[in-house]
Amino acid sequence: MSDKSMEERKAALKERVQNQLQASQDATEQRALASSEELIVSFEDVDAAVELAAEKTKQQWLRLEEVEKGRWKTIAASLILLGSLLGMMSGALILQGNPSDIISSSFFVSTDSVDVIGTAIQAEEGTEVENVTVELIEIETNTVLRTVKTDANGLFVIDDVISKLHILKLSKEGYDTMELKIIPEKAGVGPITMSYGDDTITRDHHTVATGWDLENAVGLSTTIGILTVITGIVGVQAAVEVRRGKYYRRTQYLAGISLFSRGLIIFGPALILAGMITMVFIKEQFDDYQEE
Repeated sequence: MSDKSMEERKAALKERVQNQLQASQDATEQRALASSEELIVSFEDVDAAVELAAEKTKQQWLRLEEVEKGRWKTIAASLILLGSLLGMMSGALILQGNPSDIISSSFFVSTDSVDVIGTAIQAEEGTEVENVTVELIEIETNTVLRTVKTDANGLFVIDDVISKLHILKLSKEGYDTMELKIIPEKAGVGPITMSYGDDTITRDHHTVATGWDLENAVGLSTTIGILTVITGIVGVQAAVEVRRGKYYRRTQYLAGISLFSRGLIIFGPALILAGMITMVFIKEQFDDYQEE
């Protein structure tokens, strides 16, 4: 082998070695650059992931908070609604009693006419007075409508007398004349005492009804039933207002009115009151309260 060929081989070998070294260095630099770029990208991705996770967590908490708020609103509205419905049921029961039918029944119907029954008694001796003239006089015209006499037992009966104010006049020679204002009733007028004398004695034996009669009581009961139903309806509206969450004070006022619905006497108002108390704790969830 000539010296020239040897030199050429050495030069070629040296060139290959240098090329390999240069290629190795270039590859190392590229890997370092790629590693640096990958590290930078990784940090950016981590930051983005953290921010995304934080935003998702925040949204989740907000959703949970809204769900919690809605739950308490639902509880308050449900309590008020249930109490109001009990009130409406109570009012309906009062009205379904048909009190007007009771008044119109034969038990309570006032009779147009009755028999006037009484007894004339001698005041001093307590004995019955016979042959006493008993006159039934119409008070407006002073007209004698009927005349009868007492029997041996001092008893007198006047049939079919209209139940309105009359004058019952008892007279007999030697006795004071008795003039009684009466309204005929089934129970009769009772014993009438007569004393010796010649005077005319006027007495008022009719009584004017005072206070509440049955018809007034029925009217009051019907009014209470209607008011109970109306206040129950107001309570239903209050429950709707709680769910809407618009006006806190107006909702409390409506709920306060519904307390008068008196559902099952105390259970309905107790439920409504519990709903009102619950509203106090969540009042900041109402729009008008937040604006203040």
